[in-house]
Parts: sequence; structure tokens; C-alpha cells
Amino acid sequence: MVQNIRLGHVLVDGGSSINLLFANALDTLQISRSVLKLSHPFFEITPGSSAKPLGQIELPVTFGSPGNFRTEMVPFDMVDFETTYNAILGQLAIAQFMAIAHYTYQAIKIPGLAGAITIFGNAKTALHSDKRSLVMVELDLGSQLENARPSGRPVKVHIIASIDDRLKAIFLDDSKPSKTV
Repeated sequence: MVQNIRLGHVLVDGGSSINLLFANALDTLQISRSVLKLSHPFFEITPGSSAKPLGQIELPVTFGSPGNFRTEMVPFDMVDFETTYNAILGQLAIAQFMAIAHYTYQAIKIPGLAGAITIFGNAKTALHSDKRSLVMVELDLGSQLENARPSGRPVKVHIIASIDDRLKAIFLDDSKPSKTV
């Protein structure tokens, strides 16, 4: 039986075609992995790679308050990635709730039993999650570079942070400083 546990740190991503639930969130919900159904691999969850989900599960998701709420059974693909989020609600969930997402204002509106339900994100929490995500990517990139086997000509990689810490310039070759990613 699913308990009424609130999960924070959910990303609403209208650009994602799937709903993802991360393994740590399933553990928080105290749901056994034995209830997972078979799921198919999907591509481009991380650039240039495929991922095999651990399985699929359908869970009730509720927005609102006791006086005005909306609950839908949402299918999630469960993955075992390190991330700052517990779940990602993609286009499927947004359509299922008939939600309107306004990313600039970090708000979504959902029709409820007693009128519109408005959910606001927290800008400070979102910024903190984004910064943690960048650190996680940098650490992962660093370990990938350390574990990579050289093939062909060695390439020096320098990562330099920009002034606002949101963008990074990666110089691929010292002899050609204009070649950056």
C-alpha cells in the first residue's frame, strides 16, 4: 500500500516525453522494487547514450489541498541515476493533469474540484538544485576523463567557469583557443 508521503524536488519538464522516478524516491516511498513492471530502454536521457530503466510503476500523484485537489495515476519509468530531483514530470503527466506550465514564473495551473489549482516553484530551491546538478555533472565528467582509455592523439581538456557560474567554457586544444564547447 502506498503511503501518503510528500516528495519534494520534482522537476516539471515539458520538453521530456517521459515521467521519471529516481530509485532514491522509491526507497523513500518504501515501495519494494518487486512491484515494478517491465519497461523498455529509452534513448538520449543523457546525451549520446541509452538507459535501461529498472522498471515501470504507476503511482497516484496529487496536487492541491484537501479542499481543492486533483489526483491522477501517473506511470513512471524508474531509473537509478544520481540526481538532485526525486522525479521528473514530463509531457505525459502535464497532459494527463491538463496542466498549463509557465516556466518563467515557475508555476503550473491544474483544473481541480473547486476551481484552478496553482502550484508555485521555489526559485531559491531551483537555483540550488541547478548548481548541485552542475557539480554532479562536473564530478561525473572528471571521473569519466580519468577512466577513459586514450585512443589516438591525446587531447588536453581545460574547464574554465564563466563569471556567473552558470556557463562553462571547455577548451579542447591549447593550440586552438577558439575551439571550445
